[in-house]
Amino acid sequence: MIKRILYVVTTTQEALKGAAFVAELAKSLGAQIIAYGVVDTSAAQRLTQATGEPESEIVVKMEEDAWHYLYDVEDTCKSLGAMIVLQQEEGFPDSRIAAAAKKFRADIVVFARSRGAGAAHSRRERSITSLIERLDCPVLVV
Repeated sequence: MIKRILYVVTTTQEALKGAAFVAELAKSLGAQIIAYGVVDTSAAQRLTQATGEPESEIVVKMEEDAWHYLYDVEDTCKSLGAMIVLQQEEGFPDSRIAAAAKKFRADIVVFARSRGAGAAHSRRERSITSLIERLDCPVLVV
C-alpha cells in the first residue's frame, strides 16, 4: 500500500509538469507527497571554479531557485487536493535522495523525466539508474 510518495523536485519544467500527475496519484491512493529538493553542492563547487563567484553565494542562489520550484509544485498539488509537505537539503543528490527515502519511509520515489540533452541530462539519467539499484522501494519516472 502506498501512503508516502517522495517526489524529487528538480529545477526543470518537467518537475512542474510531473506535479499534476503525482498529485492525482496521491489523491487516488490517499497518500501524502513529500516534495523533495536537493541543492547539489558539487555543482556549486564547479560553478565557483568556472565563475570565481563565492560558493556560499552560488548555494544561496541555488536554494532560492529550488524553493521557487518546490512552492510551485506545492501550489499545483494543493489546488488538486493532494496532501503535500516540502523538504530541501544540500548535498550530493544521489546520497541525499536515498537517505530521504529511508528517513521518510517512502513507499515509492517519483522522478520527472528530463527531456533535455547534453551533459546535465545524461548525469540526471545516470543518477536515476543508480538510485533504482540503491533504493528499497519502487521508482517511477513520469
